[in-house]
Amino acid sequence: MDLTARTKIQSAAHSFFHTHRQNTMAADAISFDVVDDIERFRALQREWDDLWRLADGQFFQSFAFCHASLIAEEKGSRRKLHCVTGRQNGRLVFVWPLVTYWNSVWKYAAPLAPRNRSPSDILVAPECGSEPLVKSAWDAALKSTGADIVELWRVRSNSLLCRCATTYAATRRTQIEPTYYASLRGLEDWEAFCRSRPGRSKHPDYLKRKLAKHIDFNLEVLDRNDARTSSVVNWLVSHKREWAHVKDIDSQWVFSESSDKFWGDLMLNRTYEAGVMRVFVLWHQQRPIAALIVAVGAKRVDFLTVTYDMELAKLSPGTVLLDEGVKWAFEHGLDVDFTPGSEPYKVSWSGRASYTTSSFLVLPTTWGLMGYRAKMAAKKLQGMMGRAVSLLSSRHAEVDRTGG
Repeated sequence: MDLTARTKIQSAAHSFFHTHRQNTMAADAISFDVVDDIERFRALQREWDDLWRLADGQFFQSFAFCHASLIAEEKGSRRKLHCVTGRQNGRLVFVWPLVTYWNSVWKYAAPLAPRNRSPSDILVAPECGSEPLVKSAWDAALKSTGADIVELWRVRSNSLLCRCATTYAATRRTQIEPTYYASLRGLEDWEAFCRSRPGRSKHPDYLKRKLAKHIDFNLEVLDRNDARTSSVVNWLVSHKREWAHVKDIDSQWVFSESSDKFWGDLMLNRTYEAGVMRVFVLWHQQRPIAALIVAVGAKRVDFLTVTYDMELAKLSPGTVLLDEGVKWAFEHGLDVDFTPGSEPYKVSWSGRASYTTSSFLVLPTTWGLMGYRAKMAAKKLQGMMGRAVSLLSSRHAEVDRTGG
């Protein structure tokens, strides 16, 4: 089937989707719609914020996070907004923000998020969170996007979305990862909690005293209302790049202009929910030496990104700041989600408590499955050729060495 014919079919599916009504509950029907322009997307903000609070949503499900991701897209980006919404009696009860784009002759769908493999999931009202609803929304999203390949990153392995995607469609490249968290709510003894943490021989105050012996420092928690927040965010972005360079970490996201736009908008946009996004800062002589961006919810704090002055690396200002962030959450009766990664501080502070996430490709069409198989075959052939060339070079070198 040529590209023009496929586009016509997908356009017809999209038109059908806008008028589609699917009964998914014994009560009133959920009506699904697609929001694919930025003004209609922005018009959802008030309802979206209400739904996010009601559902105790994750940071990546918030309007702010998704809108900041959208406006951070590079100029000329081929990724198009495709936000699936669901309403019951006119009330917003379901949001799944996606983007679609073409890669060669295959159409992809992926969550609306920064290109740093952020976690993803649907946002749904608690009373509507049933498997039949998610299944119907999944089917509707596939029809409206016309996607051959759906790429999902770090979906909770026990979520309805993960269950639906892996049950009703072919999946490939499944990657299971732990996300560490610390359950702090209800705890009262900070010293006892610190002593209970595995893999750490010294109390957090040890590193604070070590740092204080060399430099004076103080901790502050800033939000968008502080005039210094903008410069701190700029400092964080630039020093994160320096850190990645020193550590030889090849991250297109960290070095992209999009990361500047994303963090700047997320931290400073005054239309977003107040008090959610904050930045913890360690100061020395009125300049940052470490910074940590967090999202503060009703029950937890999510640690999103952290960096520090590499010139002070031996004094561990980043670790001191992370320790202070955990203590702040403890004092405010909030759990800590350390977000993806297996860094030692996450394993230690969590007591190795974690939940698993799954990253995978969903291949809902024969065309997508064929494309994936062709890509894997080409990759395998390339690997075989590389090994053959390496073996031949080794044999030639041996001949030259022995003169045989």
